[in-house]
Amino acid sequence: MQKNRITLPVTALTGAIALAGVASVTAGEYGKTVINDKMPIVDTSWCDVFKKNKLYEGDGFIRSVKFKGRYHGQWISQTEDTLAGGVETTNGYHEFQHRRFRLGTEIEMANDLTFTAILNVSDGSGGTGSHGLTYGTFFDDWDEINIAWEPSDEFYVILGKSKQKITAENKMSSNSILTIERSAISNAVISNKPWGVAVGFEALGLSHEVGGWIAGADRDFTGERYDWADFDSRGSLTYRNSFDFTEDTEIQFGYQFTNNSDGAVNPRGSADTSLGSAFEHVVSLGTVSEFGRLGLLTDVIYAANGLATGALPAGFDTAGVVIMPYYNITDDLQFVTRYAYMGEGREQRPQRYDARQSVEGYHTFYAGFNYYICKNNLKVMAGYEHATGDIYASANDTVDTGTWMLGIRSSW
Repeated sequence: MQKNRITLPVTALTGAIALAGVASVTAGEYGKTVINDKMPIVDTSWCDVFKKNKLYEGDGFIRSVKFKGRYHGQWISQTEDTLAGGVETTNGYHEFQHRRFRLGTEIEMANDLTFTAILNVSDGSGGTGSHGLTYGTFFDDWDEINIAWEPSDEFYVILGKSKQKITAENKMSSNSILTIERSAISNAVISNKPWGVAVGFEALGLSHEVGGWIAGADRDFTGERYDWADFDSRGSLTYRNSFDFTEDTEIQFGYQFTNNSDGAVNPRGSADTSLGSAFEHVVSLGTVSEFGRLGLLTDVIYAANGLATGALPAGFDTAGVVIMPYYNITDDLQFVTRYAYMGEGREQRPQRYDARQSVEGYHTFYAGFNYYICKNNLKVMAGYEHATGDIYASANDTVDTGTWMLGIRSSW
């Protein structure tokens, strides 16, 4: 007879209350309660509530169903000074943003299959003053919806809407990134999780992934929801690999091609929106290192033939670097710094919500602390970023920004 276990979905709040008032002793397989007053009491942590998201578990074709989600909120306080034509202007904004709120499911099946479907409730849309928990419709677009087949640790296939993991900084999930926002150069060149197929495999001592994608997506009558694949849009190709250079350092290489006719044509074609990169070619070389308590992430990025944006013309090129050292002061407290450079582009988060400038020679310096309450399931992040550069194609015109940030990150 097939044995199934169905557990009640709990949120972080209700789970914390339940754990505070109820003690349980478990042994053997997860979820089988043993009544035995001779057994020692097992210490539990309230952080275990983030693992209580399994709705169903069985031995049939459907092996398990999990309730998945994340909530990322942040307070931003920013001042930006712009010098243009000899006149200095000061802008700024101070607000709480519901940066990400996603809900969905992960279904594990027989034959090494996994189905993932995650919807954005809040995706950071809107300008200053428009970052409510739901901006427009409650359920927005699909963040991810795909099916993965992974018969071994050395081979996998993913079909559907998923992330193109180009650049070391972008490869990290938003649940685990070390700064409140990724660097301007990374945000400028990456795509927005297009539809396609990716195949990963091991060969010649390297981990490889090749992908074929379509760049455009269609929305429903609201103009916001779903982003279903539009097969009349243009295509994209990706290739990336990684290998252990030493026992402490991994090297990552990535290449992304998006068909935009040298920056002259939006790759979405006739679709409602583009999910592809704004650049025709993106090349990145990154490293991820850990030396005991000290860690280091780096990226060198080059992008060619960008779409026209702001004052930047069609076909512009850019390049940049990311250098992000961090130090684990304790098991729970981490200090992070980051220097990033972008040759040409537009201001990105969090600077973009003032008058969004087109810039060149753009430098950003970040320093902050991360406190891991329940590892990456619940953490508090605080940081300051200084950004400075020249306004694009404007002699002696500059932009200088200072931003204080405080964020909460939770995921389950």
